[in-house]
Amino acid sequence: MSQNNPFCLSFGREPDRYVERLEAYSQITDTFNSLSPSSNCYLIMGIRGIGKTVLLSSISNEYRANEEWVVVSLNPGRDLLEMFASALYEDARLKHYFTDASLNLSKFGIGLNIKKNPPISDIQIALEKMVRIVNDKGKRILITIDDITKNRDIISFASAFQDMLSKRMEVFLLMTGLYENIYSLQRDKRCTFLLRAEKIVLKPLNMIGMKNQYMQTFQCSDDEALSMAAFTKGYSYAFQVLGYIMWDKDCSLEEAIPAFDEKMSGYCYEKVWEDLSEKEKEIICLLSHYGEMKAKEIIDKTGSSSKAYSVHRDRLVKKGVVDGREHGTLRLLLPRFDIFVKSVSL
Repeated sequence: MSQNNPFCLSFGREPDRYVERLEAYSQITDTFNSLSPSSNCYLIMGIRGIGKTVLLSSISNEYRANEEWVVVSLNPGRDLLEMFASALYEDARLKHYFTDASLNLSKFGIGLNIKKNPPISDIQIALEKMVRIVNDKGKRILITIDDITKNRDIISFASAFQDMLSKRMEVFLLMTGLYENIYSLQRDKRCTFLLRAEKIVLKPLNMIGMKNQYMQTFQCSDDEALSMAAFTKGYSYAFQVLGYIMWDKDCSLEEAIPAFDEKMSGYCYEKVWEDLSEKEKEIICLLSHYGEMKAKEIIDKTGSSSKAYSVHRDRLVKKGVVDGREHGTLRLLLPRFDIFVKSVSL
């Protein structure tokens, strides 16, 4: 069964088999489609491999198919303002609007040097003129940025976006990122509007949805598919990895476990581990050996104060590494992460 594997090991690519996040999808699209949106910006947060990019891609694809919308995907590692302007200009539906308006964008290497008009010298001014033209043609603009980190370009872009909102322009922003990266960006005084932006923290996948996908793919029993779904604990990347291995090797769940541990370690867990602080790693090591633990037990074994423990617990929960829904108790949230942790903490 090695050909046409419907599951995918590549981060961000939309696989043939995946569980839709209907609640998050509807929340974002219903807001953006509103005549008077309650928010023009959504932040999709979650641990690596939880499905942030797939959700962003599925929403982007819906709006790309809508003639009333213009979708611009920006690379967070580049000059976002110039990339935004270039993307608008190169859109075949829009280019003639800008040439008809005689916008001289030659200073930024965009379009022709229209000599009858001096070149616009400020990229933000140029963008505002372009966005206004697009809006006047009855089109809204959706900007997407995947996996943001705090840097000079993202801060400049966020400030410019905030200015456009203050001028009532029809621009919308959808960004994904790890909790710690979004938190760092929100704390910058030039990006305070992000504190008011709507946030969606992606939760584990729906158990029934995973079960149904496995049943359709492997033609297995309800109980077998439910066991596979439970094994992944709703972690989106684990759902893909387990399905990929079982399809590729035509094996049982039990037979897939060694390959599952190997792939999760190399493709995912090593990076998750690197993103943790030393104190967070200490707590995770305890949980990997003892299973679920009470707060007092963790405080006693780590020698932390209650206040310090609360800070680390809160960060681990928001990073999506531990489950803190039961008051006073912590447990690991990721499938077989305890096996990985034991292997690297020997």
